[in-house]
Amino acid sequence: MEFGIMFFASSEDSLSNNIYDLVKKCTIYGDQNGFSSVWVPERHFTEFGGAYNNPAVLQAALSSITNRIRLNSGSVVMALHDPIRVAEEWAMVDNLSNGRAGIAIASGWNPSDFAFFPSNYKNKHEVMHRNLSVVRKLWKGETIDRLSGDGKMTPIRIYPSLVQEEIPLHLTVSGNPDGFRKGGELGINILTSVLDQTVEELAEKIKIYRQARLEHGFDPKAGKVSLMLHTYIGTDDEKAKEEARDPYCSFLKRNRKLFEGLAHNRDRSFSLSNLEEDELDDFVDFLYDRFTNTKGMIGDKESCHALVKEVMEAGVDEIVCLLDFGPPADKILENLQNIKELKEAYQLVEA
Repeated sequence: MEFGIMFFASSEDSLSNNIYDLVKKCTIYGDQNGFSSVWVPERHFTEFGGAYNNPAVLQAALSSITNRIRLNSGSVVMALHDPIRVAEEWAMVDNLSNGRAGIAIASGWNPSDFAFFPSNYKNKHEVMHRNLSVVRKLWKGETIDRLSGDGKMTPIRIYPSLVQEEIPLHLTVSGNPDGFRKGGELGINILTSVLDQTVEELAEKIKIYRQARLEHGFDPKAGKVSLMLHTYIGTDDEKAKEEARDPYCSFLKRNRKLFEGLAHNRDRSFSLSNLEEDELDDFVDFLYDRFTNTKGMIGDKESCHALVKEVMEAGVDEIVCLLDFGPPADKILENLQNIKELKEAYQLVEA
């Protein structure tokens, strides 16, 4: 089992000094202590996460202070970009990092983000896959034809060439089995979470993914399934759970529009807006108590073992620890040692 780290910057409470300081310090720690990857998102026009509006720029910066850790986007929203630009930017990151770049791709869901390309919103999934095919073609050193400034079609080839044969790709999927199937058909990896699915349901979808890889000529065992889990591991179980309670509940309340938008995007009806403040507090407190036991690594190392074992048995290859959902930066940095010890316990067992 591999362990990576992820950032989302859901709350400015978790940021100090330079707003990217926490990311840099955690990434250096991960690089020096055997973590597999660091993931940064693409988010726009929101207080919570809007500092992460270009993962390629941030990963280019992180490439200069690391040597081993893989530098992943989590995720590039393909329908918001010209695919030529995506191919160029990540070819540069791949070279700057000497072949450590990786990309998760997503279709996007927030209508406001599509201010870049409003016409892409309606058919965002189709646009995502069309743009991905262009990016992969350019990475192979092939050319595509584009209309130039003089009104003529001209062949386009990007530079620099990749260090890797191809930058590893993840498809970001929620609980929809079709997303797992599509990832298998394309022969790329999966990035997912258990926010809107159980581990048991995830296990069944991983089987769908492996079968789709087999049916389309890809090694079913070669694809990587990466699972994002909110993570806050202390030395005392109850203390850690209580330290994370207010940050996570604030995360839910401050991001209510995010969760409502996700639900709408998945054809579900979900709203926190009609609740009174005390009702909202009770509701998110209830969600938190369920969350710490089934959907996040929050507590001490011993209490987190059960979830790690469960997701391993479900077929997950990498746990991606989402760190900055609200706890103070100093506590996040302090607890990295506990995550490292949990990671090493599972790597020792596998060895």
